[in-house]
Amino acid sequence: MIKVLPGHISNLIAAGEVVQRPASVVKELMENSVDAGAQNISLIIKDSGRTLIQVIDDGCGFSQEDAKMAFLRHATSKISTAEDLNSIHTFGFRGEALASVCSVAEVTLRTKRADDQTGYEIKYAESKLVSENQTSTPTGSNFVVRNLFYNVPARRKFLKSDATEFRQIVSEFSRVAITRPNISFRLTHNNADIFQLNPATLKKRIQDVAGRDMGRELVEISVDTSLIKISGYIGRPEDARKTPGNQYLFVNNRYFRSPYFQKAIVKGYEGLIAGDLLPSFFIFFECDPHKIDVNIHPSKTEIKFEDDFAIFDILHSATRESLGKNSFMPSIDFDMDGAPDIPKIKKGFYTPPPKVDYDPLFNPFRTGADGFRTGADGFPGGGQESDENGVAAFDRRFHSGYGSTPADYSDPFNPDPLFSDSAITQKPVLQVGGKYLLTTIKSGVILIDIKRARERILYERYLEALTEGRNLPLQSLFPVTIEADIKTVSILQENISNLRFMGFDISIEENSLTVNALPNGFNDNSDSLSAIIDSLVSDLSEDGRDFGKKSKERLAGQLAKSGSSGKYEPLNNLEAQTLIDTLFACREPNYTPSGNRCLAIMSLEDIEKFI
Repeated sequence: MIKVLPGHISNLIAAGEVVQRPASVVKELMENSVDAGAQNISLIIKDSGRTLIQVIDDGCGFSQEDAKMAFLRHATSKISTAEDLNSIHTFGFRGEALASVCSVAEVTLRTKRADDQTGYEIKYAESKLVSENQTSTPTGSNFVVRNLFYNVPARRKFLKSDATEFRQIVSEFSRVAITRPNISFRLTHNNADIFQLNPATLKKRIQDVAGRDMGRELVEISVDTSLIKISGYIGRPEDARKTPGNQYLFVNNRYFRSPYFQKAIVKGYEGLIAGDLLPSFFIFFECDPHKIDVNIHPSKTEIKFEDDFAIFDILHSATRESLGKNSFMPSIDFDMDGAPDIPKIKKGFYTPPPKVDYDPLFNPFRTGADGFRTGADGFPGGGQESDENGVAAFDRRFHSGYGSTPADYSDPFNPDPLFSDSAITQKPVLQVGGKYLLTTIKSGVILIDIKRARERILYERYLEALTEGRNLPLQSLFPVTIEADIKTVSILQENISNLRFMGFDISIEENSLTVNALPNGFNDNSDSLSAIIDSLVSDLSEDGRDFGKKSKERLAGQLAKSGSSGKYEPLNNLEAQTLIDTLFACREPNYTPSGNRCLAIMSLEDIEKFI
């Protein structure tokens, strides 16, 4: 019953662990080039690695014998004894990369050492040697991988879209390039240069890889203990984003993932960023190789630390210290114990400004039934009464195509309808802290959250447009240019048709985006545009090419949430009244699409409890 698998089958099983997608091949070949001592590394890909992956370096090269041995399983120059596993400083060491790659692709290696007169070319396919011969080639190695997964159709079928696979390749390229700022790297995709990285400082290399704006966002982090040395850069709190992608951890110049240590960094930003945002960080650990285990995962992206609890505390403290040194910590609360006493101004030497009596509800455009302007109490001079020439008529015309006030909406404390035109538009509206609207109803007062009300209104507007299959109306802007990294550009480019259908007019260039228009109703101030783009990229990156197939309700909810984001801004009387009328014209004015309450009603009985 028991039998030993043939070599070509066991190689395919090993390839399933090592080569999961084109980016896996890129990772293995680039790491080998770095280990070979190369100073110039070029990565050339076509069709996001499906057709071609080529890595050219000027490293030490192979001899003819070594070139043949390199394609055998477990062939490596990095370790000789079991003790060597405890002191690994190189990237690759297990010797399965080339054996796995040549089992699922056609691989050609051209190589030459500096002392050799001629080079050597060897070709493999399906783990079998196809040909070998002498050739003319520069010093170093030139790996050419063609037709990845050509003999494993199921694996090729489950690859993602070209744009998604390309972003994965860029991620692997970036992880290697950041760790070696002294090496020149180049990335070419479909004959177009994507990156041309010359030797530079670490901060400049991060800026070249992550975007030109990243340089100004970074602050240095540094701590040196007997257990571990931590160095690198972290981002400013105000530049935290929803999208992951600029979170890098390295140990002894090897990239690794660690939700545990990422939590230590995010915890250092506690009180400085919102809970759904992620700060940027590029952090390097240096520690004794004997105190880490890099051999617990086939792709070597997970590492076990001997003193992980202590490192967690050190990393958290270093993050807080770096933010404190750069004045990003919360300001001092002078009400706390031990705070200095601030002398009060003596009334004898201070004359308060005179009080001016005015009617905050006065509106010169409001008129009564007799044609005169009226006040809040019904007398001439101002107020809230309106006829067909007043604000209520404007509100009704403005929303006539959107919906009508539901007749059956009633106050839970009063069975009579509350939110008719006469009940809402004729009541005074006050703004509280720029965040809430307060107005009276028959049974007491109603408090409305401005942002949540906008989200509900936009949700129903977008859902109606998507259900009917018509394009959302555009809200033209003065063109605003936003710097973007290659991943953001790729995600938006992949979904450009969906974005245009949803009402976004965005011109995409190599390293920037120009926003010409947004769906009608979006906040259009420049401060919120970056947040809108960030939110879009976050939603799009979760689902890739399947974004357009989401349910209409979810898509409308995401648009509404993005459109209502931004800073709180005070509303004028007309805007406040329009917001209230439009909210109660919605089918469900009580809650946002995510279930948060848009309003709260306080009855007279509740008010009396506070008096």
